[in-house]
Amino acid sequence: MNRFVNSPTAPPGPDQLRDWILSAQAGEQRGQQHIYEAFAPNMMLAIRRYISGEQEALDVLQDGFIKVFGNIGGYTFKGSFEGWMRRIMVHMAIDALRSNKQLQWVGENEEMLDVLSERQRSNDGEGPEWAGLDYRDILDAMEELSPMYRAVFNLYAIEDHGHREISARLGISEGTSKSNYAKARRNLREVLRRKLKEK
Repeated sequence: MNRFVNSPTAPPGPDQLRDWILSAQAGEQRGQQHIYEAFAPNMMLAIRRYISGEQEALDVLQDGFIKVFGNIGGYTFKGSFEGWMRRIMVHMAIDALRSNKQLQWVGENEEMLDVLSERQRSNDGEGPEWAGLDYRDILDAMEELSPMYRAVFNLYAIEDHGHREISARLGISEGTSKSNYAKARRNLREVLRRKLKEK
């Protein structure tokens, strides 16, 4: 596999993707290479939501694809293949944070913060105040969150996990998950507002 991630390419069609998966399931390098080249950019973006350092993220990406191809025989073509891979990458990213002892959290008894959600802010029809920022601004802002805040925010807001599932995955209580999510939203908004002022 190429260690470097190229720019995203057009997604493969269903028949082409099925051919690549079957090839990879047969252990053929051809299928693995096509899958890597097509999906590595999106998988890297998913990992960078958790891992701030580029080299560390590349290491997780490589390990993630090794695990993907080691387990691809269990993929049954039910559900999104990209979603199946993304779950593996997210778990690998969290495991990397845990192994480096970067997951630290605040206590569940700290004050919960009532922060407006994007949906609430968009009720006036104007959308969230940082709608003019591009994805790089938002990714950079997320990298300023602590590893635990970033992990909880991504699992809840982007990966659509509930706090019970997050608490089991990270080894924390539901209250701690909720508290970290609220504080992550507050911190993210502060960073995004600062970026808007800098534009």
